[in-house]
Amino acid sequence: MRNKGFFWFLTILLTLVCIYQLSFTLVSNSVETKAEKAANLEIAELKKEYPNLTDSVVFNNVNVAINTLEGEELARAAIINRILKDKAESKVYPVLGSTFSDVKKRSLAFGLDLVGGMSVTMEVSVPELVKSYAKKTSATFKRVYDSSERQYRSTGGDFLEIFVAKNKSLNKGLPLVELFQVTNLEGLNRKSSDSEVIAFLNDKISSSMTGVEEIMNRRINTFGVSQPNIQKDPTNNRLYIELPGVQDEVTVAKTLVASANLEFYETYALQEIQTQWSEAQRLSTLAETEVKEPELDSNGVEIVDTTKADEADKSLEESLADINGSKKGLGALLQPVGGAMVGFASSANKSKVDQLISRPDILNVLPSNLKLMWGADMEQMNDKGEYGYFLYAIRIPDDGNARVGGKDIKSAATDLTQSGEIAVTVSMTSEGADKWASMTGDNVGRQVAITMDNFVYSAPNVNDAIKGGNTEISGNFTIESAKDLAGLLNGGALPAPCVIKEQVKVGPTIGADNSRAGLISFGIAMLVVFLYMIFYYGKAGVVADIALFANILFIFGSLASFGAVLTLAGLAGIVLTIGMAVDANVLIFERIREEEAAGKDKKSAIDTGFQKALSSIIDANVTTLLIAIVLKIFGQGPIESFATTLIIGIFTSIFAALVISRLIINRMLDKGKDITFETKWTKGLFKNTNINFVGKRKLFYTISAVIMIASIVGIFSRGLNPNVEFTGGRTYAVKFEKEAGSQFALIESNLRKAFNEKGTQSSIALKTKGTSYRVEITTNYLLGDESKNALVLEKMHEGLELSSDKLGEWVIEESRSVSSTVSAELKNSSTFAIILSLIILFGYILFRFGKWQYSAGAILALAHDVIAVLGCFALLHGILPFNMEIDQAFIAAILTVIGYSINDTVVVYDRIREDLGHHSNKSDSEEINHALNSTLSRTINTSLTTFIVLLVIFLFGGVAIKSFVFALMIGIVVGTYSSICIATPLLIDFSKKIKA
Repeated sequence: MRNKGFFWFLTILLTLVCIYQLSFTLVSNSVETKAEKAANLEIAELKKEYPNLTDSVVFNNVNVAINTLEGEELARAAIINRILKDKAESKVYPVLGSTFSDVKKRSLAFGLDLVGGMSVTMEVSVPELVKSYAKKTSATFKRVYDSSERQYRSTGGDFLEIFVAKNKSLNKGLPLVELFQVTNLEGLNRKSSDSEVIAFLNDKISSSMTGVEEIMNRRINTFGVSQPNIQKDPTNNRLYIELPGVQDEVTVAKTLVASANLEFYETYALQEIQTQWSEAQRLSTLAETEVKEPELDSNGVEIVDTTKADEADKSLEESLADINGSKKGLGALLQPVGGAMVGFASSANKSKVDQLISRPDILNVLPSNLKLMWGADMEQMNDKGEYGYFLYAIRIPDDGNARVGGKDIKSAATDLTQSGEIAVTVSMTSEGADKWASMTGDNVGRQVAITMDNFVYSAPNVNDAIKGGNTEISGNFTIESAKDLAGLLNGGALPAPCVIKEQVKVGPTIGADNSRAGLISFGIAMLVVFLYMIFYYGKAGVVADIALFANILFIFGSLASFGAVLTLAGLAGIVLTIGMAVDANVLIFERIREEEAAGKDKKSAIDTGFQKALSSIIDANVTTLLIAIVLKIFGQGPIESFATTLIIGIFTSIFAALVISRLIINRMLDKGKDITFETKWTKGLFKNTNINFVGKRKLFYTISAVIMIASIVGIFSRGLNPNVEFTGGRTYAVKFEKEAGSQFALIESNLRKAFNEKGTQSSIALKTKGTSYRVEITTNYLLGDESKNALVLEKMHEGLELSSDKLGEWVIEESRSVSSTVSAELKNSSTFAIILSLIILFGYILFRFGKWQYSAGAILALAHDVIAVLGCFALLHGILPFNMEIDQAFIAAILTVIGYSINDTVVVYDRIREDLGHHSNKSDSEEINHALNSTLSRTINTSLTTFIVLLVIFLFGGVAIKSFVFALMIGIVVGTYSSICIATPLLIDFSKKIKA
């Protein structure tokens, strides 16, 4: 091996880099574990303080019944997120001086299925955007719009294209501009062409994404999430949002889809309400029950008990002291600030302040037109590094409506002032300019608050009345904060709302169970593989184990370095990679054993073994890599994570087998140490195998024909069981306090009462999930209306509550909502991914082997494997005691089976080509049989190792991935069989030059 020094240096460097990257994950996990313990302690204290089931505590502006299962879950998630958000700027990695925020960004990210939380796919409602520009009373527009919307809801696609086509067919070529209010179409007139109208609408659709992203970012911030993730997909006008730790589905759904309500309000200066505010502070130090109406005599004079005058004076004195020092009062919870800000609270105190300022007795002493609003962003209060939120005093007009709103803004952008400061310029509509001039004229020298969703985003001072409709907002802006405010102002004027296309919730208990199951399966699988390699290959097996351990370290380190998200499917991908990574070592070791059996010395056998195995290793891994790339491109969420780990694992496995194993073996040889590639139990195993595979091919065809017929009959008779991902709908996994498996009729009846489905055909399907205490409920109730997710969830809560008398407390541990358009997209992309994979593999094998017979044999063998797996799922769903639904994970399993099977087939084909190229005296049949028998040891070792790994995952990996792993197990068995018994016979029968 040349350049050993360089490769040793590279291996050590990679190891150190990966350990360094993973150190951030260890620190982050430590902080999160402490936060969870602190949250549990706080929950215990709250339960003591609020002992009754009906008692509620405010978390994220939502009343939570702390002593119910669901309430406790919501509260714990809120507390953990609050603690972690407080820690954002704290130094938690003293060695590097990194804050928690920095550490978290560089940590290995875990998917929601491992930590719990919510993910939401949102889309700008193009139908609503188009409708916002229409002539409201136009029957012509309504006819086209209604027809377009019906088609869009059922088939998906591009709504604007559908709308244009419908107009041509229904209105016989009527110009598009006739359907719209021309004054709303900036830059267009009544003579504008269809292409100009389409260009205008497309521009509005495209530009709306920036504003929507900023609004969602701001709204997400109110949930108290420590590390939210939001990604924009301009092509599909979608946002993909992940909220780790968040459990309040109802609030999230309502908040995210609420229409933008950007508003400009006047403010109170603190000195203007000082008297009332001081009284509010005094009352806040008393329990609400202590505040009593004064007792009056017949003349209306307050009766004072003089015998308790001293006690009253003392009480007042203590109350005033409490304002300044007690932990109960507003005076202690809020640090004084000034201007329009009545105070500053740490995020830990924020919820306590909310409890106090919502009390009726405190609201009664404040001005009726005063509304207290928090600042939207956490800010630093002072040089001590204290972070928290400012509380603003907002003056609400008598009619309750803001004088200026989002509809009055035409556009906003970042700019520089004459002095070089970063600013935001705002352009008002003609009507908005008049309102803005009046409002600023009335508030010269005061602050005006820019608000949305009852949060203050900016409160600039008004220096002069602003006329003409153009405004410059300056302050201590950074480029980023100025862009954010501009996006907010643009978003506040959006004519189109957003709709939730897909929504997923995973409870923290489920996440913890998945994490535990994943780690257990990971540990056991590693141990099994390590022991098997030592058992079969002796000292060489130890070398392979060292390389395998380095491989695992590289995978996790790479995931952390690339900022990838590790999901349960991704963890399964790593465990699967462990099984498949053994393949490269097996190929090398089996070649070395063959060379030793041929009489070569140890060093020559090792050199030749590595050299001859290289071709098969590259071919096998390239085919798997091609499948993984297809999964990466077309997969979403967990499937993309699975593909990412598989891609990384392929590269690290090759490096570990070809470089690290070689370095260690050479090191042992240089030091004069002996290395063995077999043990006393495996010595000579498979050496004298002489199975006549070619002669038995008709038997194999018969066996496969029976499998294919049974599979096809199963597919067409029983059918497959599609998940809501492919049918659309909503599914909820509910855990009951009492056994619910025998109470399906009761649960369904109560849900129908809540849904009020008289005269409708909405479906409700129930089945147990794991245990009889867990029930999965699937329904297509209000499936066609994507804006009703929150309503459906509320109705689900009502129906479950009706069952609580008999089944006790309950909690929705998991939920998923998939719109019909998304499900149609998933079906199409999944079908396309499978077909594309087969075409790519056909092309690669044709390129690599130069003959179509190789490609045809391999692809037909793959089709055989796919049909067998589909048939198995069709025949067994509803019979085996676990979920066997067809979803994205199943498609990933099919593609993985394709990759694994082609891997095996390529190795076999590679040896056949090599043996046929020797031109010996043996017949073609003898050469092919020799090739198959010589690779049999490798085939059995790799397949057995991978199958055992999958079996471990199946037994210990948890309910969530049982179906996925079961499909892989079937695929490994069928794929191994087809590589030897189907692909090779087909190659023989397709090739006239090969004589069987």
